[in-house]
Amino acid sequence: MSKFKPVKYEADGCLLEVFGVLFEADSPSEAIHRYRQGEKVFWDGWRGSFCGVLRDEKNDTTLLFNDHIGSKMLFYAQTEHGFFYGRDLRELSQLTGLRTPDEIFIRAILEKGCTDDDRTFISGIRRLTAGQYLCVKGQEVQLAVYHRFDNTPWPYDEPMMLAETDRLFRQAVTRVIRKNEAEGLEHFFPLSGGLDSRMCQWIAHQIATQPIRNFTYSQTGHFDHLLPKEISRTLGNDWLFMPLDGGAYLTDIDAVCAESQWLINYMGPIEIATFARQQDWSRTGVVLTGVNGDNIFATETDNAHEMARIYTQGFNGNSLGSPLILQQYTESYSPFCDVDVLDFVLHVPTAKRRNYYFYDRWILTCYPQAAQWHHKHARIGHRAAMVTIAGRNIPLSDVPKRIVMSLLRRLHIYDAYREDGESMHPYEIWLKQNPQIAETITRYYTTHKHLLDNTPFRTECERMMRIGSMMEKGKVLTVLSALKAFSDTGSPTK
Repeated sequence: MSKFKPVKYEADGCLLEVFGVLFEADSPSEAIHRYRQGEKVFWDGWRGSFCGVLRDEKNDTTLLFNDHIGSKMLFYAQTEHGFFYGRDLRELSQLTGLRTPDEIFIRAILEKGCTDDDRTFISGIRRLTAGQYLCVKGQEVQLAVYHRFDNTPWPYDEPMMLAETDRLFRQAVTRVIRKNEAEGLEHFFPLSGGLDSRMCQWIAHQIATQPIRNFTYSQTGHFDHLLPKEISRTLGNDWLFMPLDGGAYLTDIDAVCAESQWLINYMGPIEIATFARQQDWSRTGVVLTGVNGDNIFATETDNAHEMARIYTQGFNGNSLGSPLILQQYTESYSPFCDVDVLDFVLHVPTAKRRNYYFYDRWILTCYPQAAQWHHKHARIGHRAAMVTIAGRNIPLSDVPKRIVMSLLRRLHIYDAYREDGESMHPYEIWLKQNPQIAETITRYYTTHKHLLDNTPFRTECERMMRIGSMMEKGKVLTVLSALKAFSDTGSPTK
């Protein structure tokens, strides 16, 4: 679990508990004082990755709050036995006696590999999400929103917007660096072939006074292996590489599902989970990641649809994968998800952020040396022409390929035709080369498929296991893992 100890403070009839990591926040006594002065959302100005609970005995009131992007797991349920909350889904299920699967949630897992809302695998147990808090007073439970991001376009002033974006982004990176160095903890940060982690590491290198160590996991020889190696060497950072060759790690189903609270297809976070188990995190500080960089700085949608996409896919969905795993060992933070960065950059018109225009301008203006490497096979600042299809922006040159890929996916044969070098994890090729993977996955399904009996999604699961891709099979296995974990959780406790 995270080495950052929870804040626990009691004063004036209030007990305050805060979990996660705080970069900037009131002292506990100041927080309680502000609450007593009538500031119900006293945490709004805090910065970090956190959730918390304040119990007010004088007024029989409990406040539960999550941070601005909902980065922490805080589950709750209202039952005939009372109101319950907790940070572990299985423990809360045991505490409440709730164990009926949520069919809407399961449908979302089978279709998309994740959920877009606050549902969990258990019907009746919800999750506090981005910018939300709960006020429980006696038997009354009120869910409220204290912060909502806004992307109303501002007049495009490129020099000002680039300068302010850079200032706020560096401030966010500095928060992580200063926290680690103040706590005497080491910098151990991911680096991939993408642009987001590159920029995090480039700026961190300029700010840190202590050595930075980077880590990468990928198929050997893939650009996600070769490019990070070159960037780390250029920055003078130590670099650790874990090859994903062969895919034997794909069979670690239950452990990864449990670590990700059965909220997403286990195939999403399994690489970081496999890597994390092999490391000693005892001296590692907050992990600086590039989560959501493309979603924010290079949006693929228009202004009208952007916020829905950010809240469903950016703060929910597969973006939860890496943070959920890393929270088992330490804490993680992405400057692209920093409140101050988001509150400003989202006002840069989407027309300027699409196709990496604004992102590239920021790099070329402020960090031109970071542009020496290509990104997605294109030079920084020299992107291919784009076309909008179904609300998404796609390089014009990619349209024929995407049409063929879409057709092959519908026929469930796309992954089998992928070339080995196109993916950092060519699952279908690994399945053919290593029959033990298929055997283990088939055995897991065969052993537990009885849990699908009398469910409305049994036929769909059978079809996906028979002709689906490895990612589709992963969705079924995630559902089975959850059915297995929650099949008998005991009786409710008052």
